[in-house]
Amino acid sequence: MFDFATFFLEQVEASPKVQFVYNLTTNHVAFVNPAYEQVLGGHAAEVNAELAGLLARLHPDDLAYLAEYWRAWGSGQPTDEVDIRLQTPGQPDQWFTLHPNYQKAASGNVWLSGTLHDVTVTKEYQQNADLFNSRKNATLDMLSHDLSGAFILVEQISQYLHEEIKPAPSGKMLEMLDVLASTSQDSVKMIRDLINLEFLTSANSALKRDRVNLNEVLREPLEQFENGQRLTRHHFTYTLPARPVYVNLDVNKFAQVLINLVNNALKFTPDEGTISVRVEPGPGTVRIQVQDNGIGIPLDLQPRVFDRFTPARREGLRGEHTTGLGLATCKAVVELHHGTLTVESTEGQGSTFTVELPLSTVSKRPDERKMAVR
Repeated sequence: MFDFATFFLEQVEASPKVQFVYNLTTNHVAFVNPAYEQVLGGHAAEVNAELAGLLARLHPDDLAYLAEYWRAWGSGQPTDEVDIRLQTPGQPDQWFTLHPNYQKAASGNVWLSGTLHDVTVTKEYQQNADLFNSRKNATLDMLSHDLSGAFILVEQISQYLHEEIKPAPSGKMLEMLDVLASTSQDSVKMIRDLINLEFLTSANSALKRDRVNLNEVLREPLEQFENGQRLTRHHFTYTLPARPVYVNLDVNKFAQVLINLVNNALKFTPDEGTISVRVEPGPGTVRIQVQDNGIGIPLDLQPRVFDRFTPARREGLRGEHTTGLGLATCKAVVELHHGTLTVESTEGQGSTFTVELPLSTVSKRPDERKMAVR
């Protein structure tokens, strides 16, 4: 007869992940597998003596967060997995994902078992990918404004030549001027459609939130806009808090929301106008404001500005095409993050779009959701 107990014990012993059983009643580790020694550099027989030193290596920013999870586990509250960092002097932080399981025995003892998985390589890969995407999307947005302006200028020159050349040009010349104008129009539309399609496609995929430092997420695209002021022909500034601000985000989607809001400000702010982004933490929430001194939104259109295919949609000051979905998509993504997106605007003076997000808290269940963009 197959011995299942022996089989599973062998699997646990051979696992590259740290597996443990902790007695919450007596506050001691009852079991840890050999991976503890390879992954964490300890000695399995001395795990209880080494536990205080291991906890001392926790990243300071993760202490309150992990304590909140620990309270939930101790009361049997179901939670999602949690990511934590361990510090080692002179070395990069190690990332671990902790999967807990709660069990109350008939004897009255309360047990917490779990798996600790080193995900440092995966985290570094994801952070680099998010960084690349943010940089790429911000750069594409700036280039789209620069190229749109150039193509619109070509279109205007072709129209001027069409009207001003005397005597009337030959049919061939008229045809060439018409081709030049239509090509310029199509190029502007193609540039904007490409960026809009990427944003809408990304927004419609599954949402996967991680606990991240909002400052690190936003700094890269904001620096790209600051460095690209020459391309957009605007004055751009931003301010971030001095201390880390932790929120639960789908990094790629939220970075695109920020880029889309800045892009919207660029579209409706004349050359040499000012656009600023401010991030301000408060009690339980953090506020991100994108402010411009552009043409503003007429009062009667403001209640509909976040509608899909909104009647408030307008071409940009440089002829930028709009689908009427951008702000609606931004609002939907923000709300999937349990946040809010609002606008205040005065026609002729500018607009301020404000995102408010809750600060990071215990996740009660896996957060894999999709947003429908119809």
